[in-house]
Amino acid sequence: MSFYTVTRDDLRNVRRSYVVLGVVGVFTALVALVFGSEISIYDDAYRTLYDVSALVGFAFPLFVASLTYLSIAGDRSGGAIKYVLGLPNSRAEYFLGKYVSRAVVAVSAVVLATVVGFVIAAATFTNGADPIRFLKFAAVSALYALTVTGIFVSLSATTASRSRAMFAVIGAYFVLVPFWFGFLPVISLDTVIDALTSTLGITLSESTRELVSVLSPATAYLQATEVVYAGVFDQYQILGTFHHESDRLARQSWFNVLVLGCWATVAPLLGYLKFRVSELG
Repeated sequence: MSFYTVTRDDLRNVRRSYVVLGVVGVFTALVALVFGSEISIYDDAYRTLYDVSALVGFAFPLFVASLTYLSIAGDRSGGAIKYVLGLPNSRAEYFLGKYVSRAVVAVSAVVLATVVGFVIAAATFTNGADPIRFLKFAAVSALYALTVTGIFVSLSATTASRSRAMFAVIGAYFVLVPFWFGFLPVISLDTVIDALTSTLGITLSESTRELVSVLSPATAYLQATEVVYAGVFDQYQILGTFHHESDRLARQSWFNVLVLGCWATVAPLLGYLKFRVSELG
């Protein structure tokens, strides 16, 4: 038993799952639907990529959640993990194998959806499709997929039951996406910050608030997609939000990519450290 074996077997099981195939298929179909519905609205495919990035940022984590929340918790609750770890196989190899196999599926879903979108755009949009912009989009979105997968697999590794794993993953989604963006009607990151600063009698500058706002992987991802629209910020009004002369750290593409990279590495590391000392029952 080894990291390779764990990864191979998990990928084989995932490939046979109708749920996984359905999730990947539905997400790809949604991306195709976005491109198909905007053919007569925009001449340039990169404008539609902006709308697709919102779909990836807000909805894709829910698709990944269904692929990952039982990745390790399912084995723990069913007892299969005792057999796997009873073989010449370390917890590190097991955890990494699970993470890599689910990451492959998540990244494949993003890449497949991007390829389908590119084919539709190249064949139907007035100005065709720029492959370089689509490659940049796929790269940033793949990093986001790795980030979300790492967070959810780590949460799965720290829970011993299916229900707890589900609540942990969904809870993380609501904190890192709707709560951070301010979608929730009563409480959001801004209301919490306002309450804390009021209680403590301090004031946060606008740049500090902006920095805090991009520490979520979802907000960092949307800011990082700025690289996709280089040179065309003035073509559509909504893309102008990316074009700025500010030197604020939160608005730098490299910093947002760094935030994603930190989430993609630190979250799995913390998850493994907790899993390494967990009582497996």
